[in-house]
Amino acid sequence: MEKTTNGWQIIDREAGVLSYTYSFGPGTANAFTARLADGRLLVVSPPYGVDEPVFADLQEFGEVGALVANNGFHHLGLAEWKARFPDVRVFAAPETAARVKKKNPGAPAFEPMNSLQPLLSTDVAVIESPNTKCGETWAWVKTPSGYAWYTSDILVNLDSLPKNLLLRLMFKLTGTKTGFGVFHTALKFTANDKNQLLSALRNDMKTHPPSTIVPAHGAVLARPGLAAEADAVLAI
Repeated sequence: MEKTTNGWQIIDREAGVLSYTYSFGPGTANAFTARLADGRLLVVSPPYGVDEPVFADLQEFGEVGALVANNGFHHLGLAEWKARFPDVRVFAAPETAARVKKKNPGAPAFEPMNSLQPLLSTDVAVIESPNTKCGETWAWVKTPSGYAWYTSDILVNLDSLPKNLLLRLMFKLTGTKTGFGVFHTALKFTANDKNQLLSALRNDMKTHPPSTIVPAHGAVLARPGLAAEADAVLAI
């Protein structure tokens, strides 16, 4: 996939679908963008600690119109993006908003996710996961080459386990492995009913089969047979 000068990975230029990998301390995470109905951009999991050239690269694709905190852990970049785009609206599930308010007092005020829906075109969906502890949100965008997905902390694509011994042990005990699969460790903290959440995601993917998947952590996936591969991963 093509990349901008400062690191945005272009998945579909016309639909405004891009991803960006940023560091947050113990690892990296991915942001995801999509075009709103009015042509502006939605940014999910806004990147943390980025400089002006990163913002400038994104402006080539449209003005930023909305931010989404996809769960209670992906909130570090919210304050700097709100400062950079003062008029932007910020959205989160209620469980996400509650946790972020405790953990990040500098984060902006949130609007509920149902207030985001009128801003979306029919080719974009942002879905609140059912029955969560601190919110969890996935998104998909219809593109000419298929559906591009952001699966947040539900699915992961790891090239290695954490170097930190405690984190590595936690990953192993919860069943999180390298490669593409369910992020069991994260779901331990985010899901009240993991099977219900995974079933809901699987059903949505059956209706909107992914050609590209951007997990919250790990490399973007875009390869033949990805929809069937994702279905098999979720059939647990």
